[in-house]
Amino acid sequence: MEENVALLLTDLVDSAALAQQLGDAEMARVWVAHDRVARDLLREWRGREIDKTDGFLLVFEQAHDALGYALAYHRALGQLQPPLLARAGLHVGAITLRATPQADVALGAKPFEADGVSKPIAARVMSTALGGQTLLTQAAMDALGAQGVLSHRSVSHGHWRVKGLPQPLELFEVGEAHAPFRPPPDAEKVYRVVRQGELWLPARETRHNLPAERDAFVGRDSSLNELARRYDNGARLVSLLGMGGCGKTRLATRFGRAWMGDYPGGVWFCDLAPARTVEGLYSAVAQGLELPLGQDDPAVQLGHAIAGRGRCLLILDNFEQLWRHAEISVGRWLERAGQAHFLVTTREVLGIPGEEALALPPLPAAEAETLFLRRAAAARRDFAPGPDDQAAIAMLVKLLDGLPLAIELAAARARTLAPRTLLARMSERFKLLASSGGRHDRQATLRAAFDWSWDLLNAAEKAALAQLSVFEGGFTLEAAEGVIDLQALADAPWTLDVIHSLVDKSFVRPNGDERFDMLVSVQAYADEHLRTEGRYPGSGPQALLAAQTRHAAWFAALGPQRAVRGACADLDNLVVACRRAVAAGDGTVAAGALEGAWAALKLRGPFGTAAELGERVAEMKSLDHAGSASAHMAWAGALEASGQKQRATALYEIARTSARIAGDPRCEVLAMARLGAIHERAGLTELALQELQEALALAQNLKDDALKATVLNCLGTAAFERDQPGLAQTHYEAALALARAAGDLRLQGSLLGNLGNVHAEVGDLDMARAHCEQALAINRQLGDLQREGERLSSLGMMCHLQGHHEQALAASRSALAVAQALGHARLECVTLANIGLTHTALGQTAEAETHVARALSLSQMMGNTLLEKQIRSQFGLPPG
Repeated sequence: MEENVALLLTDLVDSAALAQQLGDAEMARVWVAHDRVARDLLREWRGREIDKTDGFLLVFEQAHDALGYALAYHRALGQLQPPLLARAGLHVGAITLRATPQADVALGAKPFEADGVSKPIAARVMSTALGGQTLLTQAAMDALGAQGVLSHRSVSHGHWRVKGLPQPLELFEVGEAHAPFRPPPDAEKVYRVVRQGELWLPARETRHNLPAERDAFVGRDSSLNELARRYDNGARLVSLLGMGGCGKTRLATRFGRAWMGDYPGGVWFCDLAPARTVEGLYSAVAQGLELPLGQDDPAVQLGHAIAGRGRCLLILDNFEQLWRHAEISVGRWLERAGQAHFLVTTREVLGIPGEEALALPPLPAAEAETLFLRRAAAARRDFAPGPDDQAAIAMLVKLLDGLPLAIELAAARARTLAPRTLLARMSERFKLLASSGGRHDRQATLRAAFDWSWDLLNAAEKAALAQLSVFEGGFTLEAAEGVIDLQALADAPWTLDVIHSLVDKSFVRPNGDERFDMLVSVQAYADEHLRTEGRYPGSGPQALLAAQTRHAAWFAALGPQRAVRGACADLDNLVVACRRAVAAGDGTVAAGALEGAWAALKLRGPFGTAAELGERVAEMKSLDHAGSASAHMAWAGALEASGQKQRATALYEIARTSARIAGDPRCEVLAMARLGAIHERAGLTELALQELQEALALAQNLKDDALKATVLNCLGTAAFERDQPGLAQTHYEAALALARAAGDLRLQGSLLGNLGNVHAEVGDLDMARAHCEQALAINRQLGDLQREGERLSSLGMMCHLQGHHEQALAASRSALAVAQALGHARLECVTLANIGLTHTALGQTAEAETHVARALSLSQMMGNTLLEKQIRSQFGLPPG
């Protein structure tokens, strides 16, 4: 039978610790006294006991009886010996009480069972309370107010999101006038939220990279709540399914923002729309997580990074073109990062274990009409539809099948066309939607919406949109102006104006930092128009080739410095430009695009892509000597970074020879410097010094400070590895002065770190630490997270050697956080060992053993036997 009752849950605070302190016999006496007091009060306040653990589940017919019991219970516990503290939660709602069969009661079962959502609500409220507190829901407060008996002091502690409930609860504390009324802390299943616009956001700061919502979110409450329910019930990978234009991305980002408090490790949005390969997938996820990829397996590195963020949410948007790579990416991350949740938007299921699919239906009629009205009002401030237009809107959204993108495209035209006029034109254009033949799927509906909007574009907008399809991963206005050619049009407009017009008409979208992109479906649609004759004046295969050629040439001229701007935002454009130039046989353009691509790939990874591009470009027959030198340098650099020193050496030799023939002394110097560094590590000291000295002399003749500093840096490292710290310091300091004169911050950071190593080697730890801190500041300024982690780890060890153990732990823990965020397993391993050394110095044996064990486990997982031996030697452990 369902009853509306006041539910009170109590729980004794720290009962396990108290039992350990008192012992079993004494604790049994405490429990007897506790239970006697609690049950005696229950008779006085007219309640019923339903269940008991470390506290009670009680029900009362009247809320004031439940509150009176709670306050008397707290007072009575304070008078026991020893005094006890309990927390209490009070909620008023419906429950179903089921009587237990007497035969079961005779065996020890409870007389009654209580069911209903009110029970977990009361339990969540109770679990949030501090010791001595009584927390109440708004429903309980309303019941007390209606009874006119709330005579005690009450304070609101704000609104709290409760796991499993769609809307937050306002929690109140009621107590004696002298009570401290402290707000309770956040818990895993209950946390405080504040209202911001239409959303309840966590009061605590939570990291995320979610794009800002540009306009009001409409509807989808049932889908949002279903997503939350899936995750609450244990799902870790949910694929949000639907055709292009149904609002998958918008819903996913809305969920991430509305449920952000569930993820203390952050909510990370990864736009996979530009990606077409597994390398592109890894690059896009790395960019979303705001970390660079190193030379390790990117899937493993990303798995470590995700695991390092604990309970986090990754939104992988537009996965449909990458579904074949799901198992080797998302599948591996699910296994490595046990607390992470994944939300994938896609047009088809991934088909991997652990996946739950949630199909996103079209908007219900009422929500679809609301969406049209809001977007139309945004397009036209005086938009005020009359009865005829209201009826037309209902027909319009039905004809558009409730698809958000199609509705928004239609609503944008309300600026110039009334809804009834729109309906008339849509009926003419979308006959296939109502006919008995032809396609009736949603993709056909979206194509019809695109066709209709395309017809409303002028000639310049059509030509520009079609040509924009050659970009990969978005574009800047500058790039668009360099690629779009409208000269064949009479009175060709300014490209900037055309782009803004396409943004207004929802074909192009802003993507922050003065960049733009297109939905995958829009890009595919535009590409079809570009390559097909008759779609607009000049369209066809030749137009496609011409646009791709302009695109490749523009990015080939970008240069290494501009290629890395905006966190290497144009990496995908550079890679596709290089591949197109190779396919076209244009060696000069291919080499230029490769130079920029390598500059970006060197920072973001993966190196395998750079090696593949370098090989393809280097083998082009149309390549001149200058292009050959540049291509072989990039190819060799990628192989060296991947640990393939022998192959890299041969390629650097070719680069040096080609550069000399081409009369490119700068490339020649860089090739010789890398050869010298490789030969030094191989023990070929005389050859290495000869190459480095020759490179230095040539750099001096060129009067290029940055180039000369690069060679001196290599000379310094060679001297350091030969155990000549004084000579190494001389070279590093000379290089640092030149790097400063050239304004090369990245090189300055590297040199300062190297100087810190030299000073540490000779025992000058104060100077070593000063240089390390300067390098760290530069790394942070440049956003070089990997080198930041390395410097923090070095700084921690220097502080340890100086005896500043607390500072050492702080720096090392920061390094550990960076390593885990990057998925940099080797740095994590070394830092764990450093922390173990510091705990050992502090006499904290248990903490030291824990960190050393983790370090050894990581070294074994990586298969790095040398590192494992070093750690065992540091701590006097036997061989594994």
